[in-house]
Amino acid sequence: MRFALAALLLFACHSPTEPNDVSSQPHGRLSGVVEIGPNCPVQQDGYPCPTPPSAYTLRKIVVYDEQRTRLLFTVDIDTRGLYVIDLIPARYLVDIQGVGLDRSGDVPKIVEIHASSVTTLNISIDTGLR
Repeated sequence: MRFALAALLLFACHSPTEPNDVSSQPHGRLSGVVEIGPNCPVQQDGYPCPTPPSAYTLRKIVVYDEQRTRLLFTVDIDTRGLYVIDLIPARYLVDIQGVGLDRSGDVPKIVEIHASSVTTLNISIDTGLR
């Protein structure tokens, strides 16, 4: 009877839908800085038009499997333009989830993540505002 009760308690405490503990798996980091602009029509040198914090929060970094068949992660960009995500070692396709006419020559790009190292991908987004 005690064995059956112990087995029942052990089974009840573990859910088959619980995610595996990924913190114990080797991982690397993908990070970078996102620049967005122009932010004003007819932006000229000497006439600063800084990127508002909301411009970063509206956009996302998206991480797919290498073949772009599955969206794996959507990563927020902080109000200073920084993003970071820890990934298991593999090759990934990185792109942006932009707004309006956004485009970038920096993405889509395949990146390779290695254990215990940082891969940097800086992204410059052209808003198309002229």
